[in-house]
Amino acid sequence: MASYVFMRVLESSTRRYDMGINMLSLGQSNRVKRDIAESYITVGDRVLDIGCGTGTLSILCAEKGASVTGFDISPKMLGIAGRKIQERNLTNRVQLKEMGAIEMDKAFDNEEFDKVVSTLVFSELYPDEQKYVLAEAYRVLKYGGLIIVADEIRPNSLAKRILQLLVRVPLMVITYILTQTSTKVLKDINSCLTDAGFEIVYQKTSLLGSCGLYVARKGQPKWDL
Repeated sequence: MASYVFMRVLESSTRRYDMGINMLSLGQSNRVKRDIAESYITVGDRVLDIGCGTGTLSILCAEKGASVTGFDISPKMLGIAGRKIQERNLTNRVQLKEMGAIEMDKAFDNEEFDKVVSTLVFSELYPDEQKYVLAEAYRVLKYGGLIIVADEIRPNSLAKRILQLLVRVPLMVITYILTQTSTKVLKDINSCLTDAGFEIVYQKTSLLGSCGLYVARKGQPKWDL
């Protein structure tokens, strides 16, 4: 739920990151990653994991038979991801890159991937960065490919927003004191996706409307229709 703002704190103790995020999200973090891999990843897919962290989703996708490229700006997180990948004998299926999301234009070719996945990343980006990353995701996806985004969102109902705010504000203060940074809820990811050219094909919310899963498709070019 709003406890996702603790992400930055947990990144300073990366060995506890997976356990902490899963606990603070009431099990939702691991659940949504399993759902993404089970529902949307197929054998032979080329998958890009934006902000892969400790590699949990990249590993789940690789275990479904996909070839995965995961990137993250944190070398400590990537170090843990690399060890987890080696332990599962998936080094031939998962490639890790140390880079930020705003470097995507130099790192990947057009139409290189079948699926782009992202969990709890867009809430860390400023609006201009979100637009840039979605534009890049559109560019690197093959036509007909999917982008799957799971993140903290702003609930529709006023009562749920108030509840989210009551929980979120003290956590934001603690996070900022410890890390001098914070995260932001996504207010209108639907419009951001459609503005980038995607067609939303599925969406759902959970945890009182504070966590959203969005699946969108890159349409076929007009000359192929």
